[in-house]
Amino acid sequence: GKIKNARLTGIIEADFFGGSPAIGIGENFGVVRIRLANAKLDWEKTSVTIGQDWIPFAPQNPVSIADAAIPQFAAAGNNWARLPQVKVEQRFNNGKIVWQGAVLAPQTGDSNATANFLQQPNSGALSRLPFFQTRLSFNDKNWFATKKAGSIGVSAHYGRSRVASTSAPIIEEDIDSYGVALDWNFSLHKRVSWSGEGFYGQNLAGFQAGVFQNYNTDYAIRQNNVLVVNGVKGIRTSGGWTQIGFTPNWNQDKLTLYGSIGLDDPKNVDLVNLRARDFRSRNLAWAFDAIYKFTPQFQLGLEFRQLNTYYLISGRKRANHLNLGAAYSF
Repeated sequence: GKIKNARLTGIIEADFFGGSPAIGIGENFGVVRIRLANAKLDWEKTSVTIGQDWIPFAPQNPVSIADAAIPQFAAAGNNWARLPQVKVEQRFNNGKIVWQGAVLAPQTGDSNATANFLQQPNSGALSRLPFFQTRLSFNDKNWFATKKAGSIGVSAHYGRSRVASTSAPIIEEDIDSYGVALDWNFSLHKRVSWSGEGFYGQNLAGFQAGVFQNYNTDYAIRQNNVLVVNGVKGIRTSGGWTQIGFTPNWNQDKLTLYGSIGLDDPKNVDLVNLRARDFRSRNLAWAFDAIYKFTPQFQLGLEFRQLNTYYLISGRKRANHLNLGAAYSF
């Protein structure tokens, strides 16, 4: 539809990864989950989106045949979320330069529920400050003369958490949530693509960074070889992911191979605790995908992925995943 000079569109997107009922065969009864639900006003150079959408901060995701509910390398270098927001986008130079700014719901990933239908505010909501995010990107439709579109962008995030320490004296304070990221997605050659993200920040577990760890409520510093309680400490972290895609000159370019690696590395100095706690000190993951497109709509693929989580006390835990997946787009 249209409102004066603006084109009005809306989107609702859902899946069945909202959880499983606590019954004997509940694994077959996936609960519907809203992924996207927003309305968008488009002018020639400006857009306004209201509702739940992908966040502007670190917006790229790796290609994966196996990850439908949660993007590949979540908690291993890939920050992501879909949040309620008001987002403004401004395009310059025929869309080659794009700026986005958004005010978002402060989802910090640490909600507590006292009953099935009673959701308590998370630490972001308790801070009484929304999230603020922005991104500036350069886009081209013919990257490196490959006749394929590509982009490179920088983004930033800021919010707060209201948190109380767990050791006496009990102190309640605001902990900053912030992050900066570089993202890219373009072709190096007509058969080779390269995408990825790099980031640094603090208190980012709402985007599954910090290996799901926001802050240390029992933080301690060492004085004269003795640990002394020092209130609440936001956990700083850095990392990212990168992926190379290759399409062999075979069978009408229907096969594409992907190799990917991701890392999330919280600062160990922020994990010092008055009590022995087995914090996650690093997540390292890598994956290989082979995806074959039988038609432009139908694809079948195989993925092998290894996840390595390092703990301060118990050391490394490793998991290997072999996945067969199919997708039909319409």
